[in-house]
Amino acid sequence: MIEKNNTIQATSATSPSSNKTGTLVEIPKLDTIPIIFIPGIMGSNLRNKTNKKPVWRIGNYAGAAKTVYSQAKKSPSELQSELDAQETEVDPTGDLYIDPRAKVTTEEAKKRLWGTVHWESYGPTLMFFEGALANIRLEATEKNWLESRHAYQLVTQDDKYTPDWLSLLGSNEKQTWHPQTRFESIDKTDIEKLKKFNFPVYALGYNWLQSNALSADDLVKTMKNIKAKYGKNFHKFIVITHSMGGLVGRSLSTKMGEDIAGIIHGVMPTVGAPAVYRRLVAGSIEGSGVKDVLAVLVLGKNTEHVTAVLSNSQGGLELLPSKDYRIIKKDKTTTPFWLSLRGTDEKGTIHVVNLPKADPYKEIYKAHNVWWEMVKDELINPLDKKYPVGSPRAMFNILIDGVQKFHKSIATHYHPHTYVHFGADPKNLTYGTLHWSLDRPLTGLNQTQLQTLPRVNGQEIENKNNQVLAQMKQIKDKKERKEYFDKNFIPNNGFRYIRLASGKYGKFTISNKNLYGDGTVPFFSGVAPISPTKHNGIKQVFQMEGFDHQGSYGDLHVRRSVLYSIVKIIKDNNIQPRNR
Repeated sequence: MIEKNNTIQATSATSPSSNKTGTLVEIPKLDTIPIIFIPGIMGSNLRNKTNKKPVWRIGNYAGAAKTVYSQAKKSPSELQSELDAQETEVDPTGDLYIDPRAKVTTEEAKKRLWGTVHWESYGPTLMFFEGALANIRLEATEKNWLESRHAYQLVTQDDKYTPDWLSLLGSNEKQTWHPQTRFESIDKTDIEKLKKFNFPVYALGYNWLQSNALSADDLVKTMKNIKAKYGKNFHKFIVITHSMGGLVGRSLSTKMGEDIAGIIHGVMPTVGAPAVYRRLVAGSIEGSGVKDVLAVLVLGKNTEHVTAVLSNSQGGLELLPSKDYRIIKKDKTTTPFWLSLRGTDEKGTIHVVNLPKADPYKEIYKAHNVWWEMVKDELINPLDKKYPVGSPRAMFNILIDGVQKFHKSIATHYHPHTYVHFGADPKNLTYGTLHWSLDRPLTGLNQTQLQTLPRVNGQEIENKNNQVLAQMKQIKDKKERKEYFDKNFIPNNGFRYIRLASGKYGKFTISNKNLYGDGTVPFFSGVAPISPTKHNGIKQVFQMEGFDHQGSYGDLHVRRSVLYSIVKIIKDNNIQPRNR
């Protein structure tokens, strides 16, 4: 069934005229509350503006392996060329795998822009909320009645979501959510009220290479068109976000908050994540599992690949820790120091420099010509692109200024009806803090020297490695050749080198995951919305376990917490149907 020219059209299987059996056609409610789903950074399909060819479309299911293979072969310059914010746009033609039993057709799903997001990551989630909000049933189903309807249930899903809705009325489900503020229960009447509304689910992908503020502007235009479609039957939007989509959503609510009843943020990097700094200095591979390999797809496997994309992408850089990122100590006091430089002197005394003192944008992100700099000049522009402002470093600094401006624009802003859920699972470690550690003691080392030790530049490392490769050709034995390579080749990912007085190189190594979270967003960032300085608009925060970052909306308890949040948003806004 679809809406066309403000009329309802339904499709049914044909049968002989002698068959007088009628066809059930459900007429959608007129009162409409569109659900807007905003995905995370890797979840939006992108294409080239000019030739419309996909430049970012992850394969689904078995097809994902093909994407892995394709991306792994690309050079840093190819990635920089393809993933250019100025040359790309959202691609609405992604694959859809609609369950034939669903009440939304493939044609309707395309109109709802489901093709703008990666299906395997978000399709099942869209189907769940579309189905649950169209099938609000609380009545208990008797066994014999269910058995008599078995064949009917093979082609429909009317009762599929009854357990989900019923769970909201008990206490067991709430215990899995771990609410962090005073919990307000809902009752049967609150849920039944939703039956009076139409909840069409939309997926709004965005260009995650550009600033999230610009993406919010793009979404405003689309949502105004959606609002116009429903005319006088439109009430307000309810927005659901995943990951970086939460930053887009918060910016969005500053631009058209009056049309939004509430926002539900899932696994949002509220104040950023140190993982972004680490990926720039160490590449995207953070382990050996399938999920670790898939992470390569986002920005590239090596520091050269990541830097070529991310240093030219303000959207990705906006995931860096903001000025408000805080380390929470055991005594509940906080500190801004998420990056430390560590070295030992000849007496065994450990010296530590903690950063940032006050301004991460100047102290860390723009740090230049120091061994621990986040971005190396030689890796920013492998394409040798001409920038309008001069050097690649100048362009990068402009992007960091934009990052700071964006962070400030949403720092204390949340929609007045905001619900949050995040992961705090000891099984899903994240980078809460980062440490550079020196591999040897240095005579006379102090804190000042620790920051200014002479760096080994990229050209020196390249020359050294070329000598190693040339020497390897002279070694005939395969085992000896490998041993020589392992001992002498200088790896780039996760290491920084300093020049010693002896002429040798000292090596700093970046630390690994050290804080519970969801595998990507650390606890410090996930819990940030309930900070006393940011409590405006936050109605509830759920601290949950049992899922990783990318798969959060596949978790049953997360989905049910969202249904609860939708009920509460409608109740708290006192939205009443106009068509009775």
